[in-house]
Amino acid sequence: MTHAKPRRSPLRTLVLLLPLAALFGCAQTLSSGAIAMRVDCNVPDATLWIDDALVGTTANWKNGEKQIRAGFHRIEVRHPGYYSFFQEVELPGGSHVVVTAKLRELVE
Repeated sequence: MTHAKPRRSPLRTLVLLLPLAALFGCAQTLSSGAIAMRVDCNVPDATLWIDDALVGTTANWKNGEKQIRAGFHRIEVRHPGYYSFFQEVELPGGSHVVVTAKLRELVE
């Protein structure tokens, strides 16, 4: 008498593979010409400028999933009522950068 293997339900297989997909799906490899950039700012709706081009708000760049090309960049964070923040970065491709911008309120 032969015993048949119990069949695993497709739902159970999906439940078992989902954590692996999340783990490997979140792994991000950067090309040699890209820099992963994250911006931490105490004013979430402040605007972010890279090389004098508006690229969004600091809240859009908080999770570190955005990339810029490798090389030299001028980072600026602006918000009405606050002094602007400036930083220059020069990084090789494949690297990661965290910009921490603490804006201070304007004194009237």
